Amino acid sequence: MSTFESASLEEIQSWVSSRIETKQEFRICGKGSRFVSIYSGKSTDNSRDFLSLKNLNTTRFFDPEDMVVGVESGMSVSTLQEMLAERNMLLPVNPWFADSSIGSVVACNDFGPNRMNMGGLRDCIIGIEYINGKGEIVHAGGKVVKNVSGYDLTRMMLGSQGGLGIITAVNFKVMPKPVEAHGMFGIFNSESWLSQVEELHKRRIPLDWIQAVSTADSNWILGLGYSGNEPNRSRIENEISIVFGENLTVLADGESFSGQKFTPGENRFKGFLSGIHDVWEMPESHFHVFATAATENILNFPFELFRKENFKMLIHPIGGDIHFMHKCCDRKEQLQYLEKIKSALVHPDSKLRWVSANAENSLQDLGNFGVASGYALTQRLKRHLDPAGVFSSSYYDLELDA
Repeated sequence: MSTFESASLEEIQSWVSSRIETKQEFRICGKGSRFVSIYSGKSTDNSRDFLSLKNLNTTRFFDPEDMVVGVESGMSVSTLQEMLAERNMLLPVNPWFADSSIGSVVACNDFGPNRMNMGGLRDCIIGIEYINGKGEIVHAGGKVVKNVSGYDLTRMMLGSQGGLGIITAVNFKVMPKPVEAHGMFGIFNSESWLSQVEELHKRRIPLDWIQAVSTADSNWILGLGYSGNEPNRSRIENEISIVFGENLTVLADGESFSGQKFTPGENRFKGFLSGIHDVWEMPESHFHVFATAATENILNFPFELFRKENFKMLIHPIGGDIHFMHKCCDRKEQLQYLEKIKSALVHPDSKLRWVSANAENSLQDLGNFGVASGYALTQRLKRHLDPAGVFSSSYYDLELDA
């Protein structure tokens, strides 16, 4: 196994073209942190080479007046956010980890609390550059919001998990940093907050995010994020108080709540999972699956059953998604937990993704919960766009009926 690294797009294109000519598989990575066993197929993936894009990390353009930016895929999300922060702007995406590269976040379609009202990656991307299965550099979309020809190709690469081409640069529309971002937080010893969140949802209160996290003492911390000038914030706080009474405390972003580290604040733009893993003292091969489900499914989900079995959960109920975590590292127990989660996700569009697991677990264990609807069509698209079969991605090799 070897890793090819270059900061030159031309060198990368030449290297890829040689691999296509000889039909040699390789994997694509930024910093390589994504390649746990469940995605490589074994605990150490020595069967194929890697193409690292971590040195492809420059800014292609930045137009603050039009609020658009284009960066190469090896740039970390935190670096991009720091650059935008200098102009009081941000990209409203949710990297799971602070050092995640732009290409990795796009290829895996990561999202979290901001997707509620700020939108997700699909709403931010206006253009993309990638190397296709013929070794050609393809440009889709554009540099400004009004010029998005080829936008379907842009969306095709979102969530492609490295199997359809090599994302080399992405163009985004960005937004001003929220004005006076605040949150209201409360501790609950039961799942009573679910019905109250449902009531908030019906009232269409303009919240930026909602997040609930189970705590070390098996309680819940619920946070509701919003922003705006003082009169707007007061109106939102009054609306929330009608539903929750006096059970919530108001905090500005960056302030801690009752000594806890679960309040998103600005961390929702810089990577929010690592801190939670540390607080919960999760071992390296802990059980962690990420579920996406309809809002109705989440608001009626039997969370109390999982809480009683010592699961730790991070929930964004309107949107919506759930991170299920457990300290268990035994494969048999992890698969039992997985089946329990599957049985509770009753909505037909619910999906699951591994984040961490025992080295023997695989994508196949997720079954139809691990693939998009019309998976057979996805496989045919893979064969069409990657005729030489060089873009190695276990996702497209599953034997399922979806």
